[in-house]
Amino acid sequence: MKTIKTRIFGVVLAVSMLLVGNAAIAEFSNEGVVHTVFLWLKKPGDEQHRRQLLIASNKLRSIDGVLDIRFGEMIESGRDIVDDSFDVGIYFYFSDVAAMNRYLVHPLHKATVEQDIKPLVERIVVHDFQHTVIR
Repeated sequence: MKTIKTRIFGVVLAVSMLLVGNAAIAEFSNEGVVHTVFLWLKKPGDEQHRRQLLIASNKLRSIDGVLDIRFGEMIESGRDIVDDSFDVGIYFYFSDVAAMNRYLVHPLHKATVEQDIKPLVERIVVHDFQHTVIR
C-alpha cells in the first residue's frame, strides 16, 4: 500500500511542478553549482506538508540566478550507504557560487525559509558542490 501511495504522490508532485511553476528545463553547462537541501518533516509522511513545501520551493524560482529547481520525496533503500531517513529533497542549480550566494541572502529566500519551510520541518541539511561534467 505504501509503495502505491508513494508512486501516486510522486506523479502528483511531477504534475504539480509543471502546473505550479516554469516547466522549462534549464540548459546545463559543463560547470555550475548544485545546492541540495534535505528536509525531515515534523510530521513524517504528511502529504499536506510536503505539498506546502513544494509550493514554497517553487516560489524560489523567481529569484534571479536560479537556473533550475527539482523537488522530490526520498526513495527507500536497503543499502547501508544510502541515507533514506529524510522526507523531502530539493535540488537547486546555479551558474556559479556568486549566483548561489546572492540567492541565499535574497529577501524572498530568507522569508520563505523562515515562514514556509522551518515551521514544517524538524531538521534541514544542506550540501553545496561545484558541478563539473566529465566527458
